[in-house]
Amino acid sequence: MAVYEINSLTIQKGTDFDASFNIFNEDGSPLGINSSFVGTSKLRKYPGAVKEFPFQVDLSEEDSSVIISMASTMTSELPSGRCYFDILLTSGFVELTTKKYITGSIIVQDTSSL
Repeated sequence: MAVYEINSLTIQKGTDFDASFNIFNEDGSPLGINSSFVGTSKLRKYPGAVKEFPFQVDLSEEDSSVIISMASTMTSELPSGRCYFDILLTSGFVELTTKKYITGSIIVQDTSSL
């Protein structure tokens, strides 16, 4: 299973943020997200940083998409510059399996109007 790398996202501090990603199997078919899946995503200044900023993670069974979002109250607290994130999905009714599906960096920009 390949981990997709995303490096083209920007968050404007003090504004609401969301991004959507479609998740596919290696053969190109939709992952098949269902009610057994739970998503986790966090942003950090660097991958090993202790301070973390969690994203809200919503999953769509309809199109196997993952939507991450963060309210303006949280984005206003983010450190400026390049930060790192990943998206993990845990699935399974009997045996839980956690896999990283997306990793990447996000540029956090100051907002001068706030």
